[in-house]
This record gives sequence, C-alpha cells and structure tokens, in this order.
Amino acid sequence: MKGSYRFALKPRWIALHLICLALCVTMILLGRWQLVVSDRKHFALQNFGYALQWWAFTLFVVWMWAKLLRDNARATSGEPPPTVAPAPTDVAYRRYVMPTLSDAPAAQGDPELMAYNEYLSKLARSTKDEGHA
Repeated sequence: MKGSYRFALKPRWIALHLICLALCVTMILLGRWQLVVSDRKHFALQNFGYALQWWAFTLFVVWMWAKLLRDNARATSGEPPPTVAPAPTDVAYRRYVMPTLSDAPAAQGDPELMAYNEYLSKLARSTKDEGHA
C-alpha cells in the first residue's frame, strides 16, 4: 500500500470523517438501546436481533469508509486499481426463440386438446387483427 493519505486532512474529508463517526456512534447506541429493550422483555429475540443488526451496520460503515480511503489513496498515488479477471469470451450467446404451434406435436388423438388449440389460434389472430401484438 503505497498511497498517501494526506488528502484525508482536507476540510471536505474531515467533514466526511465526522459524518462517519456520528453514524457509527449513533448505530452503536441504537444497538445498545435495543439490547436494553430486549433485556427488559426477558431476552426478546426480535430486539436482540435488532441490536445485532445495528452493530452489523456499524461494521459495514467502517468497512466501506476504509475501502473508500484506500481506493482514494490508490487513485491519488497513480497506482492502478486491482484488476478483475475478464469474463470468458468463448461462450456463445443463444437467443431464445418462442416455439410456434407448428412446432408443437400434433394432438390428433385428443379432440378436446385440438379444440382448445384452435380456440387459442383464433384468439391470437383476432388480437393481431385488432392491433394488439
């Protein structure tokens, strides 16, 4: 990690540090409050889960803040960002083709199925004639 973190002392970044700190303190206190509520309700699992959730949010904010600082330090130092392996290009794209009634096997033995298919064909033709594609 060769990047310099001097950019983090600029006023804009100091304001962002303070916002991040305020978020972390708030979420830690909300998690503590949910733990107290859980205790008052004789260890209610719902409130205990909320406490864990608030603390997980805090960890996420800290993780994202560290990632943001690291990425910005890399960008200011001119170090290239880590590369991701390209997707394989030998996979052919196959377009889905909707089957038509002519592709369906003939229902020659079932008159009820034949009548239903004829009804669907008439319905498709009538909606096509009305302009509803």
